[in-house]
Amino acid sequence: MNDDLQRSQWLARLATVTFCVLTLVIIVEATMVAVAPRPAVALAFLIAFRAPAPFYLFALWTMRLAFGRIANGEVFSTVLPNSLTWLGLALALGAIATVFVSPLALRLIGGYRHGAYAAFDPSAITIGLVGLFLVILSHLFSRALIMKHELDEIL
Repeated sequence: MNDDLQRSQWLARLATVTFCVLTLVIIVEATMVAVAPRPAVALAFLIAFRAPAPFYLFALWTMRLAFGRIANGEVFSTVLPNSLTWLGLALALGAIATVFVSPLALRLIGGYRHGAYAAFDPSAITIGLVGLFLVILSHLFSRALIMKHELDEIL
């Protein structure tokens, strides 16, 4: 049990560092837009290119919170259902943004009028499906907890 708490603490720190580094990179990119020759075009490109980033950053933050709650000794069954739902939604929406939103936005910005309407990236599609699986798993886990409580009351 103590190993699980230590592992959760380590993973919470890793998620925090990853979140901070990725956020810093996006801030540096946004700062570079200010000194670009055509800042409006550069900003439009940055927003289109990084459209999935907020969803993936939210997924990292959700994992960080879940690891932190487990490391603080919170019961796993209270952490899991909510965390899996938010994590799954964030991953699924990030994948949709990666596959559809970003390519379409880049196409609309200009110069990409003959490009693809979607980026059929196998890793993004897989991440999206894993996200949807996590949402379903969280609902199943919630129902299992409800049934456990009902059985505990009967016995």
